[in-house]
Amino acid sequence: MTRNTLYAYSLLLLIFISGCAPMRYPYPPDDTDRDRDREVRNYRLSELGIPKGHLPPPGECKVWFPGRPPGQQPPPQSCGSALRDAPLGAWVIVHEGQRYKVNIYNRTRRNLIDEVRYYE
Repeated sequence: MTRNTLYAYSLLLLIFISGCAPMRYPYPPDDTDRDRDREVRNYRLSELGIPKGHLPPPGECKVWFPGRPPGQQPPPQSCGSALRDAPLGAWVIVHEGQRYKVNIYNRTRRNLIDEVRYYE
């Protein structure tokens, strides 16, 4: 074999071996466990800015579009479909007993929740 051919085979072998190496996925820093245990802040229901008649009944959820009038919001639906199919930038309001959990979805990436707030 010539020197160039040997070099080419060595390079191909190196590329092949590096392609088989396990990928390392970025993990959140260790302090995220501490943040999970942090006390949850509850907001007053009046701060939500949604009329009480437009909130979902117990056991259901509502997709809410900030900036859209209450009369133009979609009706309540099952929580499974609301959480799964939430549009970009929407809020999903979950009625949990005596409080409402509001998942605020990212405006640019699907199924990514930016913030969770609790209203009583």
